[in-house]
Amino acid sequence: MLTILPELRSFFHAKANAAGPPPVAPAILLKAPNVDHGDEIHITSPKAPGTVEHAEGQSFVLHYKDADGESSIRAVSVWGIRHTDAGVPVLVAKCHLRKATRYFRVDRIEAVTDFDGVLIEPTSKFLKETFDLIWPPSDEERQAADEFQMRWSRLRTMCRENGGLLLAAVGLADGELVPDEVGAILDFVRQCCVRSKFEPGEKEDDRLRLYVRKLRPTTELIDRDLDRMAQSDPALIVGLLSGCARVMEADDNIHPAEIKMLDKFSLSMTGLPLQYP
Repeated sequence: MLTILPELRSFFHAKANAAGPPPVAPAILLKAPNVDHGDEIHITSPKAPGTVEHAEGQSFVLHYKDADGESSIRAVSVWGIRHTDAGVPVLVAKCHLRKATRYFRVDRIEAVTDFDGVLIEPTSKFLKETFDLIWPPSDEERQAADEFQMRWSRLRTMCRENGGLLLAAVGLADGELVPDEVGAILDFVRQCCVRSKFEPGEKEDDRLRLYVRKLRPTTELIDRDLDRMAQSDPALIVGLLSGCARVMEADDNIHPAEIKMLDKFSLSMTGLPLQYP
């Protein structure tokens, strides 16, 4: 098995290196302010991960303390609502001070005023009436968020420890993960869930889809996963390499020589042939 690992590494490294950076629309100019609050955080929506709940551009003055404890007073126009992984609502707004989009967690809002400086209180009532947000959440809502986070953490670990990154590397080799390739990776992870007697719900499944789409394997992460795979049960190794073949097939851009190579890896590492097609 050890003699085949360098060749296996080269195979997956080539896939990762061919992917390139995530695509960015030509109209988007990537830049960052010299100094700003630390709340540019990864956020997803609990209703439909990756989407924004629209907020129709309500405008007001926000008194805010960021993650670093820095206070600011900003005129904002809110155009969307998202949520952190922990379920904290986040206002997606145009900050008129910065002339750019910024994110503001509702648990860090100190006060809200109108443009005449009149205090709008309590803040919890303002959030409910303006955005239909209930904050702070009830004990039941907090418990549900904690339970979801525990289940999602288990599902993400299952994807990571069973080679989901390697499948993503194969799919990204031609530039992007198309929906059918994402579907093939999700099918593979679901099979892992069945073996572990874990049944993800619709919310976890949606989050997994978003997670897979954002995977960008590096050679270092590939090496880590290959080392883990080399220590796995032979049946799991065959299953992972066969999953790679199915991902390659998903976009109708399969190369017979690469399938033969995966079969060679499987035979060398386990003595078992690839389970494909």
